Amino acid sequence: MTPVLVGTYRKRTHIETCLRSIEQHLTGTSELVFVDDSGDTAHSAWLAQYGKVAEVGRRGYTAAMHIMCAAAAGRESFVLEEDFTLTQPVSLEQLHEILWYRPYLAQIALLRGPHFPNEHRAGGLIEALAEKGHQFRTVAGIIEHSATFTGNPSLWRGDVFTRGWPRCAMSEDAKRDTLLAAGYRFGYLPGVRCAHHGMRSGFGY
Repeated sequence: MTPVLVGTYRKRTHIETCLRSIEQHLTGTSELVFVDDSGDTAHSAWLAQYGKVAEVGRRGYTAAMHIMCAAAAGRESFVLEEDFTLTQPVSLEQLHEILWYRPYLAQIALLRGPHFPNEHRAGGLIEALAEKGHQFRTVAGIIEHSATFTGNPSLWRGDVFTRGWPRCAMSEDAKRDTLLAAGYRFGYLPGVRCAHHGMRSGFGY
C-alpha cells in the first residue's frame, strides 16, 4: 500500500474533483497526505477529514516540495497536484513493480492529454518534447526517456525524495539534471490516463 501526496494551494477550486478521481480510479492507496500552501488554516482543517495535512504557509512551490520530500519519509510515494484528475484505472501495485524491475528509473509517470499550445500543435506531450530533440524509446511497454522529471501524477522512488529538492529557479529542471547525473532515467506508462485542467497561479518554481 502506497502513500499519496497531494499538492494543494488553490483551496476548493480543484481538490474535490481530484479526490473523486482518486476514489474512482486509484488502487493500492495507504493514506492521503496533503501538502497545503493555501495559507488558509480553515482549508487545511477541511482537508484533514480526508488525510494528514502538512501546511506550507504560503511560501511557494519550492518550499512545498521540500515539505513533500520530508513527508514521504523515504518511501516510494505517488505524487499529484490538485488540478489533475485521473481518467483511467491506475494500480499503484503495478507502478511499484515497474520501479522494482527497473532500478534505473527515478519515477514512473502517467501521461496526460495535451495542455499547452505547443502540445496541441504537436499532437501530445511526448510529441512536443520530441520536437525539441528529446528521444523516447518503448522498452517492454514502458516509454523511457531523459527529457523531463515531472510533477505530473507519478510514483517516485524513495531515493528521489531523500535527495531533497533544489533551491533555485526552474527547480523541476534542476531536479531532472541532478537525477540524470546520478544515473537515473524516467518512464511514462503508455496511453493518456489523466487530465490537467488548471492554470498555474502559484510562485516559487
